[in-house]
Amino acid sequence: MKIILSIIFTFLASANAQSFGQNKVQYKDFDWEYIQTSHFDIYYYDGEEDLAEFVAEVSEESYEQISVHLRWNLKNRVSIMVYNSHNEFQQTNVVGAYMREGIGGVTELFKNRVVFPFEGNYEQFRHVIHHELVHAMINDMVYGGRMQNIISSRTKIRVPIWSNEGLAEYLSSNWDTKADMTIRDIAVHERIPSVKELNYFMAYKGGQSLWRFITGKYGREKIADVFRAMKRTQNDEKGYESALGMNYEDLTKQWHKYLKKEYWPDIKDRDPLEDMSEKITDHKKANNFYNVSPALSPDGSMVALLTDQNGYFDIHILDAMTGKRIKKLVKGNRSVNFEELKWLQPGLSWSPDNKKIVVAAKAGKSDVLHVIDIDSKKSKKYELELDGVFSAAWSPNGRDIAFVGQSGNASDIYIYDLEKEVANRVTEDIFSDSYPAWNKEGTHIAFVSDRGDNVSGKYIGSMYEHDYGQTDIYTVNVSDRVIDRITNTKYNESHPVWANTKDVILYTADYNGVWNLFKHSLVKFDPKTGQEKAKLQYPVTNVLTGLQQPTISKNDNMLIFAGYSGIGWDLYSISNPLLLKKREVSPTQFILSQKLDEEEIIDLRRHKSNLELVAEDYGSYSNWVFAKGYENFNEPIENESDDETNLPLDSIKSNGSYISKSYKTRFTLDIISGNLQLSNVFGASGMTYFSFSDILGDHQIAFGTEMVLTLENSDYFFQYGYLKNKLDYYFTAFQNANFFQVDYWSLVRLRHYGIQSMISHPFSRFQRLDYGLAWHNINYTKLEQTYNNFGQLEYIADTSYTYSTVLPSLSWVFDNSVFGMTGPVEGFRQNTSMIISPGYGSNKLKFQTIKSDLRKYWRIGKDYTVAVRGFFGKSLGPNKQQFFLGGVPYLIAGGGETNGVDDNGNFREIILDDDNESLIHDVYFTEYAWPLRGARFGERFGNTTALLNLEIRFPFINYLALGFPLKVIFGNIRGHVFTDIGAAWDSNETNGEFGEFNSKIWPSRYGTNVPGDYSPIIITSGLGTKINLGYFLLKIEAAWDKNSNGYSKPQWYFSLGPDW
Repeated sequence: MKIILSIIFTFLASANAQSFGQNKVQYKDFDWEYIQTSHFDIYYYDGEEDLAEFVAEVSEESYEQISVHLRWNLKNRVSIMVYNSHNEFQQTNVVGAYMREGIGGVTELFKNRVVFPFEGNYEQFRHVIHHELVHAMINDMVYGGRMQNIISSRTKIRVPIWSNEGLAEYLSSNWDTKADMTIRDIAVHERIPSVKELNYFMAYKGGQSLWRFITGKYGREKIADVFRAMKRTQNDEKGYESALGMNYEDLTKQWHKYLKKEYWPDIKDRDPLEDMSEKITDHKKANNFYNVSPALSPDGSMVALLTDQNGYFDIHILDAMTGKRIKKLVKGNRSVNFEELKWLQPGLSWSPDNKKIVVAAKAGKSDVLHVIDIDSKKSKKYELELDGVFSAAWSPNGRDIAFVGQSGNASDIYIYDLEKEVANRVTEDIFSDSYPAWNKEGTHIAFVSDRGDNVSGKYIGSMYEHDYGQTDIYTVNVSDRVIDRITNTKYNESHPVWANTKDVILYTADYNGVWNLFKHSLVKFDPKTGQEKAKLQYPVTNVLTGLQQPTISKNDNMLIFAGYSGIGWDLYSISNPLLLKKREVSPTQFILSQKLDEEEIIDLRRHKSNLELVAEDYGSYSNWVFAKGYENFNEPIENESDDETNLPLDSIKSNGSYISKSYKTRFTLDIISGNLQLSNVFGASGMTYFSFSDILGDHQIAFGTEMVLTLENSDYFFQYGYLKNKLDYYFTAFQNANFFQVDYWSLVRLRHYGIQSMISHPFSRFQRLDYGLAWHNINYTKLEQTYNNFGQLEYIADTSYTYSTVLPSLSWVFDNSVFGMTGPVEGFRQNTSMIISPGYGSNKLKFQTIKSDLRKYWRIGKDYTVAVRGFFGKSLGPNKQQFFLGGVPYLIAGGGETNGVDDNGNFREIILDDDNESLIHDVYFTEYAWPLRGARFGERFGNTTALLNLEIRFPFINYLALGFPLKVIFGNIRGHVFTDIGAAWDSNETNGEFGEFNSKIWPSRYGTNVPGDYSPIIITSGLGTKINLGYFLLKIEAAWDKNSNGYSKPQWYFSLGPDW
């Protein structure tokens, strides 16, 4: 059985550790319903049955296509949860991770559930549905639809991410101009990755291209062959080699040849972006990927943009001519007001007076409009009662702001009046409208829509039947709401911008396979003749890769756009864009060979081929498979049953409509696993772990046991979490039984059992209060060996006594940190907590302990981080707690020298000793102050402690492939250097608060005859490395302590667990 690591401390470290982590806040109380199709249960809420029915139709259509390609029929029904917006999707309990912007959906493996939001765009919605169902089908086919099969090692194969995500992209999108742009760019400008490198680089689009190559060369039937071979061999490369006759090295060579042959002809007569415009930003120099959503100031001197130079999106202001950064206006992802900056549907816009910028952002429970003063950086927030807000555009009148608002199953154009602070809907229909742009008079708004010929918005029918994949440019009169269609083409248009000196609209279009800039005249009548003019639209650029998001100056002298080149987006500028001449754009190889990308595939599913042959008794060859290599499918399999779990049509529909049902809580198993526990006192132990939850993840149950002969000698626990509402409730009952040898004939058993409860009250994603109450019992029993009446050796209790206490606790947590591969790289975290023992219980222990743990991270460039941590703890009352200073958490091995003397253990003093008068307190009522590397556990101890950690973190090894003794690949191995400074002391009435700092004599609590001079302060330094092993982080560190003779030989540490 595979072991999944979990780390536990003893007693207080388990109950009241300095826990961090951001929150998943349930702002909304969801009332779920569901409908059923033949293969899917589709959950929805707020009466959005139309959205659920769209998902139902798309899901069944997608299932049929995926089933044919994988040659697989679902063995288990799949549950699909549909959220009305991304903000509400982020509240899901189906998966624990926070669903940041850019995650369009997720398929989890515990129950093979699919979760995604509707974000206002039906084509994007269809793509996400189809994409995630590919994952669900692969999970069902390869892993049996359950994580349990992986944990129990029934399934050893791990489908590579490029193979999984690439196929999901290929089957859901086939091939399109955006994928073509990405691969054309890398084929022309960059080193093409190998097949194995796709696991770390370009997994989605690279994998999609690789599947396109495989199916183009061998036919789409090979998709199923590859997955069946992977499952049979339980090895991904062997599976590909068995199905294709090529290992990864040969496949790489063939794929690279194909890409060069496909894309090198596209270079002819096309302009690299840097040749036809001036480059303003450089993503390679800044080591980032996105510089997008440009907005030129009205005077043309500055440009605002969204950039991910720090690994998350910020708003920068640049000099429009030189690209030099003037200021960082907004830090995204680190505050409640700017949780996310809507980079997928961006829109920055300047006020007409050049003093402010408006941007849509997520702020807490919903999206808002922020109006930001450029000089002071102060922001005013305008809250809107909508599911989503995107793409803000400031009107020339300075009072109105147009934006895209999503409400339920539609997205429309709205206008917000800044004076009245009210939003008015301009378009009101089922269609997806986006990217509003004002004309210079402020009377009309140009926008993008999928409404097609339904210009007025009136439409009878479902969106499933509509061609929502085609977008055109429209305009709407803000006074009378009359809509006019501007473009009517077979290709897609986007990002309109209105010229200011001429009646012209500029926009982007993927005409002939490449996104170029188009010019469209709106002049309807010739001023000389008075005759109506034909609409004139034509491309004014012919770029090699693609461009988007144009923005134009008030005098039309400059246009800035976002262009893709060199595996990243940058800003480019063009002078006098209205003077650009018409360009001829020849079709790309993709456009010329589109027929080759058609989904021609023979249906080789057994229930579709063989059973029909049986019925016909070979009387006809109409269903015979003639494809070479597939002759075996012509043989009937008379006894094979169809494993599909279909529901009959009359059970899911009534009068042509789906039957809606109310959700009822039902628990099912998530996982059974082995569980490794690490205790700094008792070492490693194991437990069998069971986890259950309902389909929505609102109720979570877990229990585990290390059952031996009797309950009192066993470890076990039960935990229940109720996560449905804003307040999260947790309840835990537990027992731990640990033993240590006293002498040859005697053992000591320590039983720790009790009940813990906690209420977590999140105020936002970054801040919460945790309220805890725990009842603890610690039983000490000395067991003596003796012979019973039958001559058998057994242990009999000789001495036994029990401690018990009740501990209330309160913690205030703030965490806006941003994580890298091994730990936080930017932001701030703090946990201030108080534990009170009011004197209840058998021993009447009374103490009050306060702790504060503050951590700050500064990112320097893309790859370097300076991390500083300060910890302070103090205990008061008659029975003060002790703080053990020194060592590292989750230690698995290590040793060295302290004060120049070889260590004889990881603790300064032996704790597990029957003669230790403070045994119970040392084990269960002690707080650990760590990491203090270069010192042993409890090197200093007292009722007050302070600890300072300083680390500089840097990239060490980016990619490491081992061939011996195991073929293992490690990536993103990080290095660090550190200094730790700590002190622990007793403050009392005799010595005062800091009396021990003025004495060199060892306090009596350390024993007698301790060599050397005493100091409560320890200073160490060292270096180390951190390796992300998937389930946990391995840290290897060496540290030196400073003593009167210089530095000791290093202390070595091998530890597991999270980074601070």
